[in-house]
Amino acid sequence: AVPMRPPGQAAGGAAAAAAAAAMGPGKNQKQFEIPQNKVGLVLGKNSATLNAIKAYSKAQCFIEQRSPDDDKATVFVVGSDREIAKCKQTVLAVVDGSMSVSTLFTLAGVPLPRGGAGEWEGPSQPSGAEHGAAAGTAAAAAAWGAHGMLTAAPPMPTGVGAPMPPMMLQGLATGMPAVASGIQGMPENQQMQQNLNDYYARWWSTYASQQQGGKEGEGAGDDPMGDGTAFDKDALQRLADRAAKGLVEEPAPPPVPAPTPQPDSTLPPGPPPEASGGICQACGAPYTGNPNFCSSCGAKLKRPEPASQVPPPPNNSGFDSGMGRADATPSDPNAGSSMSSPAPGTSALSQPGRGPITLKGFLRPAEPQKARKDDDSVQQMMERFQGNVHQTKQTIATSEAMPQQPRPPMRGPMGMGMLAEEDPRTRADFEFEALLSRMQSTESPDEVEHIGREVLIRFPAFNPQQAADLMGKIGSCAALLGYQNGEILAELCRMVLPRLKEFNSTQFTSLVSTVASWTRRPDRPRSTRFQDFSKACFNAASVEMSSRLMTFAPHELNCCLAAFVSVGFYEHKFFASVGRAALARHSSFAPVQLTALLAILSEMRLMHSDLYNAAGAFLSSRAKELRPVDITRVLRSFAKCGVQHQVLCKSVADEVVSRARDKTAAATFKVEDLCEIGWALCVMQHYHEPVFRLMFRALEKVPTIACESLLQLYELHAALDTEHREAYSRYRPERHLIDALEDHYKDNRKDERRCSERLRNDVASVLKSLVDGSVHVNHRTSLGLLVDVVALRKRSSSDGFIHVDLDSNMTTVRSLDQDDPAQASVVTEGSVALRRRLLTKSGMRLVAVKESEWRDLDDSKDKRRYLRNLLASLGDVLQ
Repeated sequence: AVPMRPPGQAAGGAAAAAAAAAMGPGKNQKQFEIPQNKVGLVLGKNSATLNAIKAYSKAQCFIEQRSPDDDKATVFVVGSDREIAKCKQTVLAVVDGSMSVSTLFTLAGVPLPRGGAGEWEGPSQPSGAEHGAAAGTAAAAAAWGAHGMLTAAPPMPTGVGAPMPPMMLQGLATGMPAVASGIQGMPENQQMQQNLNDYYARWWSTYASQQQGGKEGEGAGDDPMGDGTAFDKDALQRLADRAAKGLVEEPAPPPVPAPTPQPDSTLPPGPPPEASGGICQACGAPYTGNPNFCSSCGAKLKRPEPASQVPPPPNNSGFDSGMGRADATPSDPNAGSSMSSPAPGTSALSQPGRGPITLKGFLRPAEPQKARKDDDSVQQMMERFQGNVHQTKQTIATSEAMPQQPRPPMRGPMGMGMLAEEDPRTRADFEFEALLSRMQSTESPDEVEHIGREVLIRFPAFNPQQAADLMGKIGSCAALLGYQNGEILAELCRMVLPRLKEFNSTQFTSLVSTVASWTRRPDRPRSTRFQDFSKACFNAASVEMSSRLMTFAPHELNCCLAAFVSVGFYEHKFFASVGRAALARHSSFAPVQLTALLAILSEMRLMHSDLYNAAGAFLSSRAKELRPVDITRVLRSFAKCGVQHQVLCKSVADEVVSRARDKTAAATFKVEDLCEIGWALCVMQHYHEPVFRLMFRALEKVPTIACESLLQLYELHAALDTEHREAYSRYRPERHLIDALEDHYKDNRKDERRCSERLRNDVASVLKSLVDGSVHVNHRTSLGLLVDVVALRKRSSSDGFIHVDLDSNMTTVRSLDQDDPAQASVVTEGSVALRRRLLTKSGMRLVAVKESEWRDLDDSKDKRRYLRNLLASLGDVLQ
């Protein structure tokens, strides 16, 4: 008869074809083998176990069984790499018993079928007692004969429904544990091994009593078991020596017939007196007979002790050492096969009234005889042992070669003490991932309404990592951004305010960057509530961040500062604390990170003197690690803040020239970069002729250059011609090039809005009331540089006798050396200071009016007095 294949188990190559059909984008396919006799366990009744494996691992699984006689069956798995690994791990755990079926159904969230998952049974398989007898006979013959430890046992009588217990010969015949420790996939808990040994020992007691009882009823005279011990250690040792030398064992002589056993050493057959069945209290699965362990979850069954027991008869064959009591009498034929469960929390070996289990009850005692040498069986056993060792080595090598993701160990189910790798994610994590998936696919207004409400309801229950991830994902969902004109964003900002202390530095950085991105979006919500709560969020974030600045990594600190700068947040006390924290740990920054921090502060027109000096010394020693963009950025930051660090300028300039001469350098400087580097050196009053020569040579090789670079080039030329005329004359460009450069500067730098037009006109009117002559605003001098207000003797004059420049927030940099902004000093921006320095060195009289002081003056009289006092420093200009 051809056995019917269960669902999910394809015939021939159908499984491979089905796996190929299940392939899709982002999916892979892998295959592995499982023992043929475990296919039914993996499938379960009506494929219930296989479906649970698919539900738990999220992968497609197919089993190909080419022939029921094969030793192995092939399992095909289709899915992502994570799903495939999880499916393979689950299947192998079910096969080797490290995961029970009930645990699998619990993890998969699938209800356990009534009566347990069981194993798949085809119509061709025998059922009931026939199947039990056949399985028991086949297992007994294979186990006893193949290993060569005992001679082949006679067939089990019909009606005995207990199959031969697996994995017992090594443990019982050699005295070793039934399950070898240290083998992958096998339980290593000593208590579990002891429980299994107890169970197997009782099974063998019942099995032996049934065999002896059957022979007594039939009146058999021959005992194929033999009289002496069937295991010869000397023969095994000789065979091991011969196998090591590559020799072949000679055939063994025929066995010596065994005498007929005495009637008083036999036990009557029959099932244990307690075989009444029941329900497992751990998993709820029903059981029949008298097992000590549940077949579904592996838990020890708890049953009430029988009210009374009849003492077993005296046993001369050794079974009284572990299976019965010493005071047993022959009046009870079933007492010798008692299999009552041990008390909870104790093993069978530690129960009172029961001696320790030994090998005495399994090796038939008799008169001392010469041991039988079953060399053929021993040869088979050695070959099998060698094959197991080889297979174990291959498995270890394969597992080491495969990339494995580390996962935290997890205690096994039902307190069995096993260690199994499990997915650390919880049900809440899967629900959160499902919410993110639905949020990304939301389109219709009804869906947006539903998702928006769900997000707001569940957000307080999210942990900090989930909250940060959710807020980051909302930015990619345009429908939710515009939900109720941004009300959902305002509500999220409101709910996150009291929870800022829960976020670690990484989550805090992600949160601040996300809120900053919401405010910068072109389609940002116009909701007033969102604007109010976003400002409140940044205010609270600055306070919280100030309290734990030392816990932020350098790149996290830079990201947070960039977010604050992008929304225009300015709190002097906060940035002062940032400057002190960066100064304390500036040596832990990478050169790139420290350069980025200085660039952010300079963009905010903030400068911490000690931090810039320490950073200059640190970067000058590690200039070789700076990229071209980092060199340009750090010089721009120092130049803008007006910090003159000659050591940094020299080391950076030398590095620029060295890289330009190195033809193998991967990163080179563009002409625009060289112009900005030369201009920054002039602002910081550092003359480095090789850099300037390098810049002019590079200009000769390019046809075009950026407009801003040409403006910087003209100011650089004016600085060199004014401050280093003699040295500059050796490589000064031709006159027509300078004239063209000056014309370009005048055309593109017509009006610098360094202050308001109203303030400029007000200062001009007061100056006009104090001097004789014409007064002009935004005047261009003979150098081509602009001045805010100038007084001319003659209207046609290029240079006046009084030049007034205005200092405002656009021309100054605020120092962070003091926490109080009222006491913070103000430094003139580097580009403004360069222009004023050149005008002064060209012989022009110049004064600067501070906008903050000018606005504090009430009337024109106070303003005239203030301006007259400033002009007095220029000499007799008012006469």
